[in-house]
Amino acid sequence: VGGKGACLALLRHWRFDVPPGFVVTAAAFHTFLSTLGMDVLSERRDWAPADLERLRELVAVLPVPPPLAREVGRAYRRLGGRVAVRSSMVGEDGAASSFAGQLDSLLDVEGEPAVLEAVKRCWASLFNWRLMRYVEERETAIPERFAVAVVVQRMVDARSAGVAFSADPLTGQPCVVIEAAHGLGEAVVQGTVTPDRYVVDGRGVLAEATSAQDNAPVLDDEQVYRL
Repeated sequence: VGGKGACLALLRHWRFDVPPGFVVTAAAFHTFLSTLGMDVLSERRDWAPADLERLRELVAVLPVPPPLAREVGRAYRRLGGRVAVRSSMVGEDGAASSFAGQLDSLLDVEGEPAVLEAVKRCWASLFNWRLMRYVEERETAIPERFAVAVVVQRMVDARSAGVAFSADPLTGQPCVVIEAAHGLGEAVVQGTVTPDRYVVDGRGVLAEATSAQDNAPVLDDEQVYRL
């Protein structure tokens, strides 16, 4: 189920408040490729941008195999409504590499046809030159496990959102670092807005509260401590 899918499943198991959803597994991704005769991930290196663009276009126009489409449709009908469709790469967020921000995620998706197209968008995003270069710098060949799962979760209309780190991402110092902005969290993750920054140190004391907008903090102290 990829790094994101696995972590979300663990958080739900530990009774954190995770929006309900389901995962289109990495096996489904490989089924899609093999059914369509696209065994393109074996031991290949030196991908050209034009080759990858053609692969993305091919994934976009080819249909999801009917048995797989029916399974995704059934899972979506149980969930219903607007969803977030999020790439979850196998091997992401590991000790050696993170792959953060390399793949697509889509928000506010509604309806079975739209969900299937969004799943394919996530699959297609694996074939991008920046990601292949990232892999080539760390692997001697495209790893056999190379695949993407897709997390489909109920959409949350957020007043504010962002990212919380359980240690300082630069120094490793034990603390909680929160970066947040008004609205959905995608802008924070993609770096298109300057977020508020809050740091609760190892003693549980709010050591930093920096607001990107004067007199308009995204979170109050109580919300920071709850997080």
